[in-house]
Amino acid sequence: SYSFCTLLFPHNKMSADVGDKVIYRGQQAVVKYNGPLHHSQGIWVGVEFCEAAVGRNNGSTGGKQYFECKMGHGLFVRPGNLVVIGKSDPLSATAFSQWQVFDTANEGEFLKHNNLGQSAESVIRSTSRSKLKVKGVPAPSDSYKGPKFGATITTECIDKLTHHYKTSSEPLHIYYVMDLLQRATKLFSDSVQQAVHDLSVPSSGGLIVCGDTHGQLEDLLWIFFKHGPPSAERVYLLNGDIADRGEQAVEIFLVLLAFKVAYPDSVWINKGNHEDSLMNLRYGFHEEMKAKYPDHYQQLFQLFQKLFFTFPLATTIDKQVFVVHGGLCRKPTRLNLLASVDHRRPVPDSPKNSIHDMIFYDMLWSDPSNLSGVQPNPRGGETITFGPDVTQKFLVMNKLKLLIRSHQVPDSLDEAGFPRGFAWHHHIHNDAKTQPLCPNQPGMCLTVFSASNYVGTNANMGGVVVFKGAVENLEIMEHYAQDVGYLHEVERETKEATAHVRTVAMHEKECRERMMKSAAGLMESQALEELKSLIVHKKHELFDWFWAVDNDKDLHLKPELWREGCSEILSDSLPWDELQEKLQVVDKSSGLVRYTSFLSRFQIRFRNKLGLHAGFRRAITDRCYEMLLIADLSMRETFAVLDRNDDGLVSLREFQEVLSSLGTGMTKPQLDALMKTIAVHGCHPGTGGKLRIEDFLSRLQLKYSATHAKVASKEQNWVPQFLCKVAKDIIVQQQKKQTQSEDMVLQSNSAIAFLTEFFNSYDLDKSGYLEQSEYLLALKTLPSCKSLSPEKLELIGNYCDVVGNGRINYLEFLHAFHIEESSGSELSEDILEQVYRVMHFEFTQPMKRAFLALEGENDRVTPERFEEVVKTVNNLSAPPPLSEPQIRCLIDTLSLGEDGKLDYTDYLSSFEIVDVLFDEVLAVDEKEDEVTVE
Repeated sequence: SYSFCTLLFPHNKMSADVGDKVIYRGQQAVVKYNGPLHHSQGIWVGVEFCEAAVGRNNGSTGGKQYFECKMGHGLFVRPGNLVVIGKSDPLSATAFSQWQVFDTANEGEFLKHNNLGQSAESVIRSTSRSKLKVKGVPAPSDSYKGPKFGATITTECIDKLTHHYKTSSEPLHIYYVMDLLQRATKLFSDSVQQAVHDLSVPSSGGLIVCGDTHGQLEDLLWIFFKHGPPSAERVYLLNGDIADRGEQAVEIFLVLLAFKVAYPDSVWINKGNHEDSLMNLRYGFHEEMKAKYPDHYQQLFQLFQKLFFTFPLATTIDKQVFVVHGGLCRKPTRLNLLASVDHRRPVPDSPKNSIHDMIFYDMLWSDPSNLSGVQPNPRGGETITFGPDVTQKFLVMNKLKLLIRSHQVPDSLDEAGFPRGFAWHHHIHNDAKTQPLCPNQPGMCLTVFSASNYVGTNANMGGVVVFKGAVENLEIMEHYAQDVGYLHEVERETKEATAHVRTVAMHEKECRERMMKSAAGLMESQALEELKSLIVHKKHELFDWFWAVDNDKDLHLKPELWREGCSEILSDSLPWDELQEKLQVVDKSSGLVRYTSFLSRFQIRFRNKLGLHAGFRRAITDRCYEMLLIADLSMRETFAVLDRNDDGLVSLREFQEVLSSLGTGMTKPQLDALMKTIAVHGCHPGTGGKLRIEDFLSRLQLKYSATHAKVASKEQNWVPQFLCKVAKDIIVQQQKKQTQSEDMVLQSNSAIAFLTEFFNSYDLDKSGYLEQSEYLLALKTLPSCKSLSPEKLELIGNYCDVVGNGRINYLEFLHAFHIEESSGSELSEDILEQVYRVMHFEFTQPMKRAFLALEGENDRVTPERFEEVVKTVNNLSAPPPLSEPQIRCLIDTLSLGEDGKLDYTDYLSSFEIVDVLFDEVLAVDEKEDEVTVE
């Protein structure tokens, strides 16, 4: 088997040695052991996680200690699933492009589900009377030693604030946070009257344009360190996307707002697509506030949204430069129309509702492209790209000379293949109508991105645009930020101006070189998680595509068809020829790909970190089985319905129609999932994709009998175990009869077939049921039952009568014996995966938006409210992906706190994607340590 860490980036093939720093599923760890485990075959690597307790043990497994670490920090994994830091070659341009594929797809999924979230929000708002309960914010006590602000904020106050953030992880007191937000919001509201704001470069100073910072406080402070902090003569324009992804967006905002209050004209902020409540719910800003201010985060969240409403959509600099977060609109637009857009509202869900929504949406979401005109954007949703002709027309129409935007990691790379902090687009030709702003300006459009080493994986430079004294004096400056603690030490060492410049350059170079050694590994780890998620999300679409082109319906395809399907359904930008080789999906003997093996490798599971809500898995499978029992079909009726052609085979279409008619409590997508599982494990070669009825009933029964054992009464507590002996007797008896028979057609090695023959032979009146008298007569013929009293035989009969109607139907009969086979789990696993997929991929974002509309006090909601939101989102989907019985199971199995509520954010974050091939050790450890994860 191969690690996905080497699939997209095959240069990383280094082994992990003891002491190596590694990446596992996005978390840094240190190798503590490398070798065999006494209870498992092959080589395992024991790692200790450096920070978070995301492991499963303390260095022991199977009762043996292999290394020492804190409980929850140790884990044993296969070597191929680790990325070794510092042993990879530098990141290549190809690797960066693969990272961009996943980053783009991520936001595309957000846009896809935005409309459903909007509809759910509208419904909940119309039915809810809940309002945000505003808590009083007490002034800090005398014991508070952090930064403080009075009526006037001075440079000294801000210096104390930034010093605090460089040397402490303690948040600023909520009293001062609320005060800063309210004061700054009023300043922005009073000074920004239109969607397009106008600025000028101070003649005695400068204006600095920063791109995305995304919660990376170290970048903002490093920029201030290199270029000086905001002041009356040094103006900063932040071009959106301060929030989300990073861990210190709150701190960035508070530093900026403190400067805004101290020097009102020194800081300006354009709105980015992440200055929006829905993005904040998905990408981390909401969770950041919750972690830092658990008692006031809902109020804080609402105050930030009010602040975001005051930001303009764009800014012009001296009427010559247009600065906007995303880009241009799909239709030619004049500045006066852009300025008239109502910007004091949430980001529109769609550009189609009005021209103002179109302008708002495009200015925050569009990207430049080398293709002419307006094209669909790979980001998905309804986003667009704009070509050089669009840029030129906009600049000429509005008498502008340069477009500056941000929104994405620049695609210009340095010599080592790493992204820079800026990129030029849309080359200026000699005959162009657009006049350049300054000599040697290579393009009409400039991307600037200020978050260096973005999300800790890219090793990219950050960039800013500096206008010195006049708009024509433009210079692009790059940086590579250090962590804030390191920055504090550098500041102490750099006293003289020349030493300052030299030391800054030296530290940036050293830090980036260190990061370049590990960037490939970090990118590979992130790519692994994103690719797993993408495969699981599109699994059924992949199966449909593979099944449609599988003419023989034998679950095998030629490699070129497998590559074509993956490219069409997942992404046409991934190297599927390399993936095919690295995954070893091609069987060497046949030269074909068994696509079901590829699809079954990646699964979605529900693993709440506190072990809450664990009953849903059992309840949902129980419900399916019980619905079949309640239908109480006779043996004869079951076969008559299924085998319409009387050939012993059933087509997938017949199978789906029958299950739909039985009222099993499964939706059409779930029946599709079950149908595909039956097809994968039950179709016989040469039947055109049909399955034998006996195999279908066998697989349907085997899983449910293993997950739904009837609870025996005190008098019957011996019966379940005793039925194992009964089953063995039946199988032995029927095997003897088969040996004596000359009819080879009837011969079978299936335990279910033996039980079926036994059932038929004692259904004396051929009613399709075993009446109690018939069942007891059948039992008496077995060696294990001959010595039992009539009373005990009757107890067995009552136990097997699950429905309790005095007779035993075929499924009840099979269920009694709890036969387990290795292939029995796939049925309910696929149904569960369909439910999990819906909750994780389809419902999480709309549900969060709906809960936000409730304006509740916090994230804890009643089960009734949770049910209301689930049903609302489900009913707005077409068709509803969850059935009413399944929603009932979900609600009935919620784990509630002492207040009778649950944390909905915790519930929705409990779904995770697993690689069953490489996450094998997790299951081993969980079983040995008796950790409940389902």
